[in-house]
Amino acid sequence: MTQTLVYLYAVLPHTLDGPVQGIDASLVRWINAERLAAAVSDVPADDFEEEPLNTNVRNMAWLAPRAVAHQDVNERLFEASEAIVPLAFGTVFRDDDRVRQLLSEKAKQLQTQLARVRGCAEWVVALHALHDPDVNATAEVRELQGQIAASTPGRAHLLRRQLATAERDAARRLRTDAAAQVLEGLRVATVEVFEEPLPSDTVERPLLRASVLVRRDAEATFMDEVERLRARWPEPTYRLLLTGPWPPYRFAGLERAAD
Repeated sequence: MTQTLVYLYAVLPHTLDGPVQGIDASLVRWINAERLAAAVSDVPADDFEEEPLNTNVRNMAWLAPRAVAHQDVNERLFEASEAIVPLAFGTVFRDDDRVRQLLSEKAKQLQTQLARVRGCAEWVVALHALHDPDVNATAEVRELQGQIAASTPGRAHLLRRQLATAERDAARRLRTDAAAQVLEGLRVATVEVFEEPLPSDTVERPLLRASVLVRRDAEATFMDEVERLRARWPEPTYRLLLTGPWPPYRFAGLERAAD
């Protein structure tokens, strides 16, 4: 008989009706404790014990369908519930009692997290610079351009070198200001904003990437604000990308902790 472990998808305030299919087509079931409901399914120990799991997550052929199944379960639970604490992929426990122990030991934290995200969804906003912004309207650049026009050829040559530096500095400053003002605009129409660390090893590094928590009954207002920000920093100079709604992994999720 194949040994199984208990895979935890999410914690909700109560169980939900209807079948939900999880990883490897196993049906999701419920474990209850402390007025909390854990959505779980059984997974093979041969794949999900700590050592094989750490190996398997580096194999995209193995990981991809299971990560998609994990996300699908949490999206279905998210759409059907007023609040959800989604767990990261690979949260595995030895048996049902260990899951009950988690619910009991972290009951207060889980209740707080559920209250924090009740009636809300998570969105991700990213601001990219497609081209350098127009720096000709900045005071320092205009001043140098005027000096160059009025200077002798030798002095103009030196000033052009200063102008190139001033243009780079002005472009950097304008991009930084755009990111800061987009972030401030997002705060107007959201419950909470988390500014994500920017990747350093990508070809197209965004100016800003933020996860935002939005009340589901205020999503129209949020979308209006996003469109206002897009109009304020339009293409082809900038591009403002939006994805969601997602289960609130950033604002309610607990870290993966294999039992």
